[in-house]
Amino acid sequence: MEQTELEQTARLVEMNRERYHEVQERVEQVLNVLGEHDVTATILETLSNKNHDSEMNMHVSIGAGVTLSCKHPGGGEGTAIIDLGSGIFGERTWSDAALVTRERMEELGSLLENLQSQSKQLETTISSLAKTFTQAAVAQHEQQQPTPLVEQPVEQEAEPTEPVEPEQEESTTTKPNRRRGGMFGNQLTLDD
Repeated sequence: MEQTELEQTARLVEMNRERYHEVQERVEQVLNVLGEHDVTATILETLSNKNHDSEMNMHVSIGAGVTLSCKHPGGGEGTAIIDLGSGIFGERTWSDAALVTRERMEELGSLLENLQSQSKQLETTISSLAKTFTQAAVAQHEQQQPTPLVEQPVEQEAEPTEPVEPEQEESTTTKPNRRRGGMFGNQLTLDD
C-alpha cells in the first residue's frame, strides 16, 4: 500500500470514528427523550385511571425548580395540551394524550434501533479499517528499513577489514562514564 493510500485509510478511520461519536450522542439523546416520554405517559395514564367525579389537586413542574398548583374540578377526565406535530398543539383527554405519547415512544424505539445498528456497523468498519491501516503501516515500515544483517556480511566478505581492538573501544567508552570530582563537579578544568 502506498503512502497516499495509507493516509487515505487513516482519514477514513478518523471520519468513521467521528461519525461513531455523533451516533453515540444521538443514541443518548434518544434515550433521554424516551425516558421523558415514559414518565409523561405514566403520569397521564395514572390520571386517566383516577375517579373523575371528585376534585383533584396537583402540582405541575414547569422547570427550574418551579411548580404550579393545578385543580381538576371533577365531572370527567381532564385534558392536556399536546404537540400534534409541525408546531400544532391541541387539547386532548389524558388518555388520548397518553396514547399519543406511547405511539411516539414506539417511533423513538425504532429510531433507537436504527441508531444502534448504525453504531455497530461503524464499529465493525472502524475495526476493519484500523486493522488494514496497521497491517499496511507495518508492511511499509518493513519495506523502508534496510536489513543491515544481510548486507553487512556481504560487504565484509568482499573487502576484509582489520578488526577493531577491544582495548580501544573500552577506553573510549569508559572515559565519558568516569566521574570527575572537584569543586566544579563533572566539568573539565584547565588542569585536565
